[in-house]
Amino acid sequence: MVREYYIGDAVYFKLVKSAYGNLLPMLFVNVAAALGATWVLMHAGFAAAIYWFGGMIFLSLLRLAGLQRFNALLRRALITKKSDLTQWKKYYGVGLCSSGLLWVILACDVVLGVSGTASVSAKYTLIIIISSLAGGATGVTAALKREGRLYISILLLPASVALAVANSGDIVIAGLGIVFWVVMLVGHKNNHHILRQSYELQHENSNLIHSLRTLNSSLEAKVVERTVALKEIAHKDALTNLLNRRGLMEWAHQTLDENPGLRLAVLFLDLDRFKQVNDALGHDVGDHVLACVSRRIHEQLFSDSVMARWGGDEFVIAVPLKSGDTEHLQHLPSLIIEAAGMPVMLNGEEIKLGVSIGYAIYPDDDPSFTNIIQAADLAVAEVKRTERGGVLAYSETYAEVQRRRYDLSRALAKAIGTNELSLVYQPIVSAKTGRVVAQEALARWNHPLLGQISPDEFIRLAEDTDRINALGEWTLTEACRYAKSWSSDASHVKIAVNVSIKQMVRGHFDLKVVQILNATGLSPSRLQLEVTESVFDDEHMEMVLSCVKNLRDLGVDVHIDDFGTGYSSLSRLHRFQVGAVKIDRCFVNELSGKGRVVIESTVMIARQFGFEIIAEGVETVEQAKALYEIGVDEFQGYYFGRPQAEASHTAFRPVWAGGDHLETHQRHGRN
Repeated sequence: MVREYYIGDAVYFKLVKSAYGNLLPMLFVNVAAALGATWVLMHAGFAAAIYWFGGMIFLSLLRLAGLQRFNALLRRALITKKSDLTQWKKYYGVGLCSSGLLWVILACDVVLGVSGTASVSAKYTLIIIISSLAGGATGVTAALKREGRLYISILLLPASVALAVANSGDIVIAGLGIVFWVVMLVGHKNNHHILRQSYELQHENSNLIHSLRTLNSSLEAKVVERTVALKEIAHKDALTNLLNRRGLMEWAHQTLDENPGLRLAVLFLDLDRFKQVNDALGHDVGDHVLACVSRRIHEQLFSDSVMARWGGDEFVIAVPLKSGDTEHLQHLPSLIIEAAGMPVMLNGEEIKLGVSIGYAIYPDDDPSFTNIIQAADLAVAEVKRTERGGVLAYSETYAEVQRRRYDLSRALAKAIGTNELSLVYQPIVSAKTGRVVAQEALARWNHPLLGQISPDEFIRLAEDTDRINALGEWTLTEACRYAKSWSSDASHVKIAVNVSIKQMVRGHFDLKVVQILNATGLSPSRLQLEVTESVFDDEHMEMVLSCVKNLRDLGVDVHIDDFGTGYSSLSRLHRFQVGAVKIDRCFVNELSGKGRVVIESTVMIARQFGFEIIAEGVETVEQAKALYEIGVDEFQGYYFGRPQAEASHTAFRPVWAGGDHLETHQRHGRN
């Protein structure tokens, strides 16, 4: 049976010393968190926070002085008895719990409004800070079981009760706080157990080595046993009990040396939607889900297969292949996907993940096991890029794709703001009058060595590498500057610019638009921003709604691009103050079939919301006529002009409405 402490021995000393060893960074985080909380509350009108901050600083200085005194006594070897350690352990506990009480006093004061009224955002910012401190405490206070559990309880329980008492609407959050508290206690208990067990193993191993000098050689077996235990700890992942990265490489080195000619299928697994679980429910819940899913996946493997946690939510599986044995490899990915997709029930909530898989064969694809893992990783990266939840075998093509993406990503960063990038303009025409009402600005990239890079390729690359913000800002600036230079005859023509969802959620995008309009002198009424239906994603809904409203209040028009291909739903659409929806070209191409039904439905819905309807990809007068009869307001497509470096504002006679066309136009492919 493992005792909590060994009286007078090194284990007890190491636990107390470990607690004080973590005290300095803990004090730093505590003071930083206190400063952040005070700043938020002061700006929210809660003036009493400054006095609380003074108290926290005073307490932190006392604890820091205690730490210096403890270290000084250690250096002078004046702490040798258990009673000395116990006394210092009490000092640590008093300081820790006093800090927790100060946080609770502030939380209850703010939530209950005792000393003043703080904003809702300030309240929840404080709750988030306290929850983060409690989460961190599961690790930094793991050395002392009772003190750490008491500190976590002080932080979470009173604040949760205060939330429930202050506002019945916060009962759910208060309940989650209780759940979070239970999970924290379990995590702290496990961390304490692992730390204590590690110290005990180290101590026992030291005792065995010492005993070898005085006893007989029979103790060598115990030394080997303890060494193996320590090595196993170093090669195992503590959360999942699988091999870690080092353990997998050690296994591969030994196995391949002992079995020349062995073939291995190496599968690289990347869990889907795991980050959302961590962000929404916390890392402790995420750890529980990760352990559960990895266990289910491991149960699908043969006994000679090896599974390792590569890092985060990534796993590697090595499957020995016998001659002609391909059946198991064919079925294994589907078994893994099924196991990973099974829901995990936690506190009455159903949590579901997915998994993407890439695999490579050793030594067929590469004679290096390390390179094989990298090859499988490249394959799963292609899965994540194209279709999550799938399976792909490695191909040299994927390596070439990744190399090209890497090279283009670096080149794009240098190209933004240079003459490599340019804009072309395509007219948007009124279906009723034939006049050009807007010009859409489209980015083009002419690389000095690779030539023309497809917009589909470099814009998607910009999205994936977060260069879309710089590219989008450059495009918006250049388009507004060019539109400002148009003659008075085109003063009614708007400039349409595509905007990424990443630009809108980055923060203060509306202010950036104001800055660009002021710098270029373009009127807000002449700017038309086009966003895809990704703005309807629930994750960013409130931020995007606020941004769109601010833009509309400014006078900037906002349109929904590629309507009908993404997240569109009536429950979301009615909340957005947009001016128009643009029907995707895929429905125009199917105008003689089911596409017409979609367009007619879109027109009917848009009319009810007061939106205008724009159809893109119009290539023939027959399409224009049909769309006009359905009720589309504006057209865009090759029938009216290809994207050109110089915008043309020449009007059309609406022959689709029964008139004569002003001029002859070539018929081209899709825009």
